[in-house]
Amino acid sequence: MQFRKIALIAATALTLGLLQGCAYRADLVQGNYVEQENVDRLRYGMSAEQVRFILGTPMLIDPFDSSRWYYVHYYRQGWDDPEVKNLIVLFQGATLVDMSGDFKKPLEFSSGINDYSKVDLTQSEIQTLQEAQQTEDTQEPTETQE
Repeated sequence: MQFRKIALIAATALTLGLLQGCAYRADLVQGNYVEQENVDRLRYGMSAEQVRFILGTPMLIDPFDSSRWYYVHYYRQGWDDPEVKNLIVLFQGATLVDMSGDFKKPLEFSSGINDYSKVDLTQSEIQTLQEAQQTEDTQEPTETQE
């Protein structure tokens, strides 16, 4: 009887010890998934609206400096070390002037936005960008009167 109790306790302890290494850890994906293909579509001089159209809503807009947008992607698969990719987009006013981070800056970045032939966009995307540009050009700042 005493032997059965000791054997049962030992078997339970051994089983729990072995199960510790078998715990499942779900994959964790957070933030903005940005591909190099989308980064290659960015051009110097794009408006903030055009950048948002290509990359999506940024993960963070610095509350003290709204000219910087942060796109952060965090991916951890199971028990592996996490992979973090950052993209920082810098504006001057509402115009894209620079980008940095873990993505390669496209060679055509400084070619400007007006040459759509160098950017891999569909015809509907080009039309949407041109309409957005025309809307920005026609809008005049309104003055508040007191």
